[in-house]
Amino acid sequence: MATYDIEALKADLPTAKDLAQFVFDRTGISLDLIGKSKDDQYQVAKNALEGKKIPSEFATDLNPYIDKKDLIPVDEVRKLPPRNPELPDIDSRVHFFGAFNMPHPNDPQGDKKVQINFWKYDNGLITYQIMGPLEQIPVGEKINRYGQTVPEKYSWLDPRTEELILRRPDGTYTEKGRGLYAFCSGEKGSGLWTMIDRNIMSVAAKNITDPWA
Repeated sequence: MATYDIEALKADLPTAKDLAQFVFDRTGISLDLIGKSKDDQYQVAKNALEGKKIPSEFATDLNPYIDKKDLIPVDEVRKLPPRNPELPDIDSRVHFFGAFNMPHPNDPQGDKKVQINFWKYDNGLITYQIMGPLEQIPVGEKINRYGQTVPEKYSWLDPRTEELILRRPDGTYTEKGRGLYAFCSGEKGSGLWTMIDRNIMSVAAKNITDPWA
């Protein structure tokens, strides 16, 4: 591994941009040097060039050849709320079914599909959770400095939900639950309801060969 002299680096690479690009060319490591002290900039660059550890606050995933002004901002992915503490304990689940080709809530008549997980509990409660997928979508338009039309930003088409009640223990359905039940028990849903509302123990019982297992 080559060694580098800090004073030589300062003379040859006088700016943080020059230094970051040189390190990137030699190592593939992207450094965030802007706003850091000069001594720290060159010491961290030297460490990176010599294969030594660099502090996490100097690490970045941004290519030093890309001007940040040219980057199109991306909205943060929405965080799902924690699981509802009023739901039964997950240990009381008696059946799970995952459906991978369900209508998208934002475009139910279109080609977009979502994955939905269904759980049944030992008290008869049935819940569901839309797992995704996330889809990045452009929002607005602007002209960049090269005269190209680009999005103002990227956002997310995010159908995900937390775990929600579909059918209550008394057999009644929530508002969204009624729609899911109607779809899954109908022709369009290919009779999925029989795969959702079942007890795994009753299915397993038909195949028991060792009563002492």
